[in-house]
Amino acid sequence: MMRRFYQLEQAIREVFLRDAFPEYEDPQVRRMARAVHSLPRFHRQLFCLVRYENWPYVEIAAQFDISMRRVEIEMGRTFFMLSLSLDRQKRKGW
Repeated sequence: MMRRFYQLEQAIREVFLRDAFPEYEDPQVRRMARAVHSLPRFHRQLFCLVRYENWPYVEIAAQFDISMRRVEIEMGRTFFMLSLSLDRQKRKGW
């Protein structure tokens, strides 16, 4: 149930971000920026901590007071939502 809610939330945010990031000339980079910004807040925070700030899962789990396994599960969902967003944007020709 929550997975569908997250995916719906992301799809709605994507629509509002369609014309965002014109400063990126490469369409792939623009799609990725839109995909990351369309993620639900918690998943966007996880993604940024892992990919941009290089936090280990142990520190993230302690920061959010969740288990390591929950961090792994949510990161898996994050990557799944990113791939869905990238595919959706590519199909729509954005």
